[in-house]
Amino acid sequence: LFMIGFLTGILFTNIFGKAYILGVGLLGEYFLLHFKYTQINYSRLLIYVFQERMKLFLIVCVLGITNIGIPVIGAFLVWLGFSSGVLLSVSILKFGLKGIVICVSSVLPQFLIYIPVFLLYADKFIDMKISGRNTWKKQKWPQYVLFVLLGVLAVTFGVVLETYVNPIILKKILTLVNLNA
Repeated sequence: LFMIGFLTGILFTNIFGKAYILGVGLLGEYFLLHFKYTQINYSRLLIYVFQERMKLFLIVCVLGITNIGIPVIGAFLVWLGFSSGVLLSVSILKFGLKGIVICVSSVLPQFLIYIPVFLLYADKFIDMKISGRNTWKKQKWPQYVLFVLLGVLAVTFGVVLETYVNPIILKKILTLVNLNA
């Protein structure tokens, strides 16, 4: 499902990209050129990233144990793939091969946490649905709460990496990569 979304994102960008996406400022050159000199308010960034990532994680955890859990997980995978395809395509259209480096550096190291956590939780929820184990009736709630709390801790670690480490990596890459050439 991720690959379907990814390929759709690439096609979308290539069909509409030159006329629309390149004009809306996604991965704007001005922003990227000035980002390396920007002072970051880390406490505000931490709160923002925490709210965004935790909201998504908790939605998946809550809906994952319902009857719509598998479609929600599927839709999330398609959307994640689509977003990744658009981001990669726009970065390549704007910056050529340098765009790949910029794109990869924009998601590291936090995606090294987010991806395994999401895959683990998605696998657990899908397994519960396919095996017919009804979480609401048979699973012990303390185990489920502990499972979710461990995920919250892992996502929080990813948020800390995204807030404090990723900007450093991205600034270094933007310093090394000459966007004007």
